[in-house]
Amino acid sequence: MIIAEVIQRVQSAYSKGVHSDDTRLSNRHIYNTLSTHRQRLIAQQAKKRQKISEWNFIVLPCVELIEVPRHECTCLLDMGCRIFRTKYPLPKVLTDLNKHLIAWVFSIDMSVKIEEATREEMLYIKGNKYTSGKPKYVLENDHLYFPVRPGTPKVVKIKLLAEDPVEAYSYPSLCDCDDCDDCISPMDMEFPIDGELLQTTIEMTVQELVDLFYKVQEDQTNNTADSEKEKSK
Repeated sequence: MIIAEVIQRVQSAYSKGVHSDDTRLSNRHIYNTLSTHRQRLIAQQAKKRQKISEWNFIVLPCVELIEVPRHECTCLLDMGCRIFRTKYPLPKVLTDLNKHLIAWVFSIDMSVKIEEATREEMLYIKGNKYTSGKPKYVLENDHLYFPVRPGTPKVVKIKLLAEDPVEAYSYPSLCDCDDCDDCISPMDMEFPIDGELLQTTIEMTVQELVDLFYKVQEDQTNNTADSEKEKSK
């Protein structure tokens, strides 16, 4: 379901819950609230070790890597004289109890899988004959860093759980295409969430917005009452 359709469902439910409201919520406000509750529900699944549906993931199809000085990623200093890094910072990624929720990183032709390693693991990889030759990456400062080995690609695909879907869909792609996401309105982009979580996300969003409306109304009423008291003095 595209973002515009999800927002419209929230607008319709909100209007029924707040009959006296003459103003419409902004699409940006609704989207931000939807996105926050989507994050919360998926993070809860991850922390409970529950299966996360494929519908929640986004694939960055053509992520460019560039060579950078070794000192940019100190945990890779002993991994060789050359380091690759994603050219642009990645969109913010959801996390579980232990790691960022990146499902996989592959070469562009899907022939080479690159495994994630922590800073601590990187310290031991060089001396391990079973793992030292396998492509690895580490996530630092919103970038993926890759020690250059035989077979290390210069363009990769990344499948991840993004905090903000629009940010992920708008991520710069090296691949040429006639229908790129940067040419598409955010309202026409998919809202990546499975059917089981969608209704709950909408309900939580509507409830938060309705509660906020009545809180503002109550505050305005209190302020008006205070003003009337001041006038009567």
